[in-house]
Amino acid sequence: MDLNELLNQKIFLGQEFLTWLWHLSETEGGAEMPELNWVEVSLGERMVLGPAMGDEGARITVSGHEASVAEAREALRQGKLVESLRLGLEIHGEEYWLNLDAAELGIKSLKLPSAARMGEDPEGLEGLVLERVAMMESALKALEGLFKRFLAQRLDSNEGPELRKALAAWAAEEA
Repeated sequence: MDLNELLNQKIFLGQEFLTWLWHLSETEGGAEMPELNWVEVSLGERMVLGPAMGDEGARITVSGHEASVAEAREALRQGKLVESLRLGLEIHGEEYWLNLDAAELGIKSLKLPSAARMGEDPEGLEGLVLERVAMMESALKALEGLFKRFLAQRLDSNEGPELRKALAAWAAEEA
């Protein structure tokens, strides 16, 4: 089996994870993460929804906020899942923005909080670089922690069916 075939077989996991992140942002607002304390999760201004793995259908891209959330929720009710989204994470009071892709379970872009200005001297620049690396590490830890939480629920023999029911009930609600 080649890599593309394997990715195509597992794409549902990325779609479910991104859909779960949306659900988490609306129902709990975030999650407790080891080392990071509370990580707040919010939706950005862009989301792409498409058919579930193996289904036929068109993709829907929604931009903006209020009107598009209603449109995206209608797509969910029709059985579509999130293929990509812009996600906000607030960690220790700092705001991070990520563009996530379900097909590759990957980060397409990451906007870090502004780093403190360190001046032009070499030591200041080195400090700036180290600060930015620490910020990237925090964002990746938060996303990894969220993914682990999702997988623990999704793969648990008791919690997995309950999670799917909760997502279906949430999707059926009016936005």
